[in-house]
Amino acid sequence: MDTIYAALNPLIPSAVIIVRISGSEASKVCDLLDVKVLEDRKVLYTKYCGSVTDDVLVTFFKGPASYTGEDVIEISFHGNPLIIQSVFSDLEKLGFTGAEPGEFTKRAFINGKIDLTQAESVATLIESKTKQGIDYSYSQLKGSMRKEIESIKDVFVNILTIVEAHIDFPEEDIEQAHESIVFENLKRLQTAVSGILLSYKTHKVLRDGFRIAIVGKPNTGKSSLMNYLLKEERAIVSEIAGTTRDYIESSFVLNGVPVSLVDTAGMRFTDDAIEKAGIEKTLALIKDADLVIALLDSSTGLNHEDENVLDITKDLSRLVVVNKSDISDGLAYEHVDCRISVKQQINMDGLMSMFADKLAMSDYDSYGKSIMVTERQKRYFDRILESINKLLEYSEVDFDIFEYELNSSLRLLSEITGLSYTEDILSNIFDNFCIGK
Repeated sequence: MDTIYAALNPLIPSAVIIVRISGSEASKVCDLLDVKVLEDRKVLYTKYCGSVTDDVLVTFFKGPASYTGEDVIEISFHGNPLIIQSVFSDLEKLGFTGAEPGEFTKRAFINGKIDLTQAESVATLIESKTKQGIDYSYSQLKGSMRKEIESIKDVFVNILTIVEAHIDFPEEDIEQAHESIVFENLKRLQTAVSGILLSYKTHKVLRDGFRIAIVGKPNTGKSSLMNYLLKEERAIVSEIAGTTRDYIESSFVLNGVPVSLVDTAGMRFTDDAIEKAGIEKTLALIKDADLVIALLDSSTGLNHEDENVLDITKDLSRLVVVNKSDISDGLAYEHVDCRISVKQQINMDGLMSMFADKLAMSDYDSYGKSIMVTERQKRYFDRILESINKLLEYSEVDFDIFEYELNSSLRLLSEITGLSYTEDILSNIFDNFCIGK
């Protein structure tokens, strides 16, 4: 493979810009330094003598005991982008190639330093918007997902051993004890994989933050509620129905978790083309939200537009909140979670407490998973669980079908960790990395 290089930080004026080089010919960069030999894991202060001159710090990591598994050299320059552009030209003349996004981590995977789950954790560690997300990503970087998958794989192999033994010796009837072991282990797998998938949404919040959509008919106080939560006049408040024709999005922090708050267009039946477009966008937004606030107006009672909002959100994670309770408290709906008045600030602490409860992730302990599941991993686990559920529908072991499904699940586990992979899989993962990682 080519020897590659990239800057580890953005090319903007800064104190220091670090250039990383990785590959079998990395030591050729010594031709541009006032030094001929580099010691492994020693920081050296020397002079860069290429097309520009600079005092630099050089660190050498000899492969395979390096991040990529190859010889790696990192050089710290003064943070002028013009210096780095000249350095890049010098490296090209040495025959080095500019690194693609994620190429250093991709080489770490190819060279057996990490598996695919650990490679993905590098990206989530960088992108996580919460401290908990960082903790879980770091745990996965250290192999928590790999250990979980190895445990699951062992159970699959145990089942497959019994199944294949009876395929190899068909004259022997399967003993009742062996059949019980097969189904007991399948149930263990069902519990384990279900737990991983149940934790997916929780971990997604830790990685990306929490998304709340406020939905309701016009003039229920959606914009007022948004302004209250943001502590600023972010949305226009008006008595005129249909003022918010498109969604408005902004963010605040609650208990250390970034919350993305969306004020949606008022849900009503209308012939206004622009307002209709806003309502259609609202329907798409609420499906992606982690929590929907279905806001009702206590002063108007429950009408067909409210019923439409409640019907649309009934299968989503939601809180039914009644606003303007200072004017009237007679709205008849049995599943109200909270009654408030944004204008008079009545019971707003109670509403904030409910938000906090939603963020508390009380299901963490019950799942007990120290892993952060990515979208790619979730797709594989969905297919594995589907296969397990299919086998559990049988009242007795069908050897040919069981062997096929068990081997299919084992192949899927191998694709999660990268024991088997295609270039398309690698491209889908590493193309989303930043250059230099």
